[in-house]
Amino acid sequence: MAKTDGEKVWRIVARVDDEIIVKQSDIVEKAIRSARNAVCQRLCKSAGINYELGWWKGRKHKDRRDFVDNFLGKPLYLLKDEKVEVEHHDVPCEVYTIEMVRLKFRKMTLLSPENIDAWGNLHWGQGDDEKFNLLGAKLPIPPHLCIGEDFEEEEVIAISDAQTCLDECPGCKSDVPFGTIILITEHFRLTPTQCCSQMIWTREKPSLDNEDWS
Repeated sequence: MAKTDGEKVWRIVARVDDEIIVKQSDIVEKAIRSARNAVCQRLCKSAGINYELGWWKGRKHKDRRDFVDNFLGKPLYLLKDEKVEVEHHDVPCEVYTIEMVRLKFRKMTLLSPENIDAWGNLHWGQGDDEKFNLLGAKLPIPPHLCIGEDFEEEEVIAISDAQTCLDECPGCKSDVPFGTIILITEHFRLTPTQCCSQMIWTREKPSLDNEDWS
């Protein structure tokens, strides 16, 4: 832990839209954490979603931390009352969309069969514009599927019609309903079952020549 003494502090400057955020502490890790939280609160406010305490904790939320860190400049060790010079911190002008923020901060709570449609869209509301497509999105991999391996998240590289791939629902063993899909990553498959409302993960490396994938 990097700690300072005297009248010097670690200062972090961040920018969200046109708002400049300044945080400082005698411990660099504390300054970074404070800046991250302030940026997260500002992003959640812009997206109209609730700020979640502990949003950064745990392996599964690494993508959240990485996203927020894109708004932070580099930490500088300077006098406590020294004038804030934004350009000295190399503060980026990060561009984002409301959909990006909702994907990063609500994906885990929204990711359920009820919110995923037959085209692979994840819905956060009832409107036609309140959705985003999971093709190309990164999904956190359940830890029990990758013990001892370096899998944290994987990109959805294809979406398949489950009726063409499965003889029965892997959860309740009933017939696969029309509109059920499979989200396919490089090493895993995720089936949001419509009949028994489960998110079923399997470890499987599929062939890339399936014409039913989109």
